[in-house]
Amino acid sequence: MEVFKKDGNGTPIVFISGLFAGDWIWENTISYFSKTDYTIIQQSEALAAYGGKISDLRAQLLNFFNESIDTKAIIVGNSMGGLLALELASLIPEKVKAIIASGAPGMGSMNLGIGPPKKSNKEESKEWFRALKKQLFVDPSCVSEQRLEGLSEFFSNRRSFLNMIRLAKESDRYDATTILTKIECPVLLLWGDQDKVSPINPWKNVPNLIQRFKFKLSKIVVTVQ
Repeated sequence: MEVFKKDGNGTPIVFISGLFAGDWIWENTISYFSKTDYTIIQQSEALAAYGGKISDLRAQLLNFFNESIDTKAIIVGNSMGGLLALELASLIPEKVKAIIASGAPGMGSMNLGIGPPKKSNKEESKEWFRALKKQLFVDPSCVSEQRLEGLSEFFSNRRSFLNMIRLAKESDRYDATTILTKIECPVLLLWGDQDKVSPINPWKNVPNLIQRFKFKLSKIVVTVQ
């Protein structure tokens, strides 16, 4: 999968972003791990850049892992990226050492609370993302005006815009319980304390069914410069 960047030597950590954000969302995290003995592999663009179906994204990721990952990797996924991490663990257990999934969908509708943007032009996208960042971040300053400008530019592209809408709708219908019992590696499911977009409640019974799963509810706000 040519959309990934790779740096370092050691156990690979693969960072998969969500629908809206590219590699910038991992800047602080990767800054820490770059000082350790890991190979950092990160997705360059938001998932909406690569396809409009979960099956399309899954196929690209499987191809990348089969061609480029020679040992078991740790996968860190945000939102839709977390759901894809779970899928990879169920399909290629020989390639996945552990998973950290942050705010994963797959247990009911994602609640953006603002509906989709009406058009794919830049100004409409900018206003929509300005409202969206209030939903996604306790501290909206996590997304600077410069980042907002970049997001608006990206989603003013009609293809990326439609991919985002299609993927969001598909994730609403997705039932993650169909893959959870197939996962053999350790899994950490991570949520923010005030996550209302992809809430923790539907997932709370999972550890009672599958002991490999652990939950962490985070109250830490990490800002992106």
